[in-house]
Amino acid sequence: MKMAAKVSFCCRENNDLYRVFVSCGFDAKRGECLETLVQEAEMGSGVLVLADSYPYLDTEISSGVLKQAEEKKLKLYVEYPKRFAGMNFGAPTPTVAERVIVSDGFFADLPCGSILMANDVFFLPSENAEKSHLLIGKVAGYDTLAFGLPDEVYPALYQQSENVMIATTCLSKFVTGRFSPAKSWTALWKEIICWLTSGDVRPQLRYELTVRATYGKEDSLPQSYEMDTAKRSYNWFKDFMVAQEEHGVGTFEGFMSKIEFDGHQRVHNVMRCDCIMESSLVFALESVANHNPKADVIFKELLNYGFSDEFFIDDKTSSEYGFLNWFKNKKTFYGDDNARALLAAMCARSVTGETAWDEKILKCILANLRTSNDKGFKETVLTSEDFKDGKDWRYYYHLDQEFPPRPHFQCYVWATFLWAYELTGYTEFLEKAKSGLKISVDGFPDTWQWTNSLTAEIARLILPLSFLVKVEDTQEHRSWLKTMTDALAKQLVECGAVLDMFGDVSKGTYPPPQSNEAYGTTEASLVQNNGDPATDLLYTTNWAFLGLHEAADATGDPELKRMEDKLAEFLCRIQIKSDSHPNLDGAWMRSFDFDKWEYFGSSADRDWGAWCVETGWTNAWIASVLYLRKLNRPLMTDEAKENFQKIAPDIIKEMMTE
Repeated sequence: MKMAAKVSFCCRENNDLYRVFVSCGFDAKRGECLETLVQEAEMGSGVLVLADSYPYLDTEISSGVLKQAEEKKLKLYVEYPKRFAGMNFGAPTPTVAERVIVSDGFFADLPCGSILMANDVFFLPSENAEKSHLLIGKVAGYDTLAFGLPDEVYPALYQQSENVMIATTCLSKFVTGRFSPAKSWTALWKEIICWLTSGDVRPQLRYELTVRATYGKEDSLPQSYEMDTAKRSYNWFKDFMVAQEEHGVGTFEGFMSKIEFDGHQRVHNVMRCDCIMESSLVFALESVANHNPKADVIFKELLNYGFSDEFFIDDKTSSEYGFLNWFKNKKTFYGDDNARALLAAMCARSVTGETAWDEKILKCILANLRTSNDKGFKETVLTSEDFKDGKDWRYYYHLDQEFPPRPHFQCYVWATFLWAYELTGYTEFLEKAKSGLKISVDGFPDTWQWTNSLTAEIARLILPLSFLVKVEDTQEHRSWLKTMTDALAKQLVECGAVLDMFGDVSKGTYPPPQSNEAYGTTEASLVQNNGDPATDLLYTTNWAFLGLHEAADATGDPELKRMEDKLAEFLCRIQIKSDSHPNLDGAWMRSFDFDKWEYFGSSADRDWGAWCVETGWTNAWIASVLYLRKLNRPLMTDEAKENFQKIAPDIIKEMMTE
């Protein structure tokens, strides 16, 4: 039996708030003619006038409606009005990095200073607002203000009079628009409806997120959940991310973080070599794990494109020889991007037995080796400009410069060196990797320059240290690995998530914003303060999963295997499930809040915010480790040794001779 409510809705039948309200067992009048609703409303009841046509303006409140509402002692909630008798609004104004801020004590379950995310907001500047319950402004903070209110704020919800409340934007599209956190938005509407009904109705609203985790924190899992998750990821890549370019088949980078007013996210349709080659591994592993011939074709197409002239520098006379471009023909060479592309290509090559790319793989590893100094460190990024004015590869090879440990940029390069040493026996690979790893472990954490978080740097270092134990299993090397896995273990929470935290802010390249003005202006951490319940699937959790998989294999340590298993279960639980946005179904976004159990975080990062979806980095490696677990394989093997030892002497002589 539905519960009667003294409230009327002026909206369409598919309005989010109306649908949630009636689905929770409440009865309400609904219509699309405001004059009729006001005439028929019970004395002293409430009327919601909702902006169904948002972001278009079509709501008009006449003086006659206001007079009749006043005579019947009605309370009105009006959002995003085109005209309101006796009031003036500015033209719809878009937001960029602004969020919604609770500015007083109106909401019982939302303390003053709480931050809510309303996506793709257009608001109406208002000069009449005095008693605001919600403001719009650019503020730093996770879900509460970090530095108080900024100087520039705009009313989002305010009392126009004792019985009239005005929202300058559309708040009622909170389901379709994927507003977050969900619990905060239901708390907000509970108080607005309570006010409208003079306290008679204070509804506990519930709804299902349109883009949500596949399983709850406590849900029982089917026996095949890991392989189900991997297969859904493969289908997401195949159906939505693979694209035909002019010169080959590639993959898009993913989806941009910004969520549109209708809940959609735009494809980030650039072609990056690292993302293309990392994605190829998902197809290679699917082809082997499930004997899938279509996946086999696509993985070869992707690697062929990654190693094509669009990305691979094949000029033997150039100091850039062997590098992989970040973007097509851009002549920008990030060591870490080269390394992740190589790790994926090497694993794909090993698991399938394909030898077509062996020479280019080795040349790219050597290109990075010969631009690393004798301590194993190299510049974060090199461009064609860095090989001018007499600087060739030998300049960087002999560079006498101290580099602070930066695992984010350095340690996967060392991982490729160690794998190359395993395959070729060329000792310089081992020497430079060992040197860099020793300096990094000895300097932990005081000398580290961290990028987005300190947890991310710890997670990164586990993979090359695991490789080192495999190629040179000594007590010292095991102790280095244990130092990092112990540090990571302290950041694992009960549900399996990796808690992101930062270190000394002065040593962070992209720390949390240190002022309201800094929010959204550069790359940044997902957390504002240590303890904020976010796990970073772009920079931390993904690499922890990969590293733990390899560390458990290298050491046989059951505790590391338990940590890996727990993280696998967590990642399978939070894989995206969505019927209304199938292009996201089966993927993972960057930031997941393991307390709220939804994708949420401080989206201070200008380029890769909390809701971005990356094919490489995030999705490719999570899915690939799940496939490797099914195949009972590590990432690094010596299956390519015979051919690499055959081709290595001539290539090494060609590239390393001064």
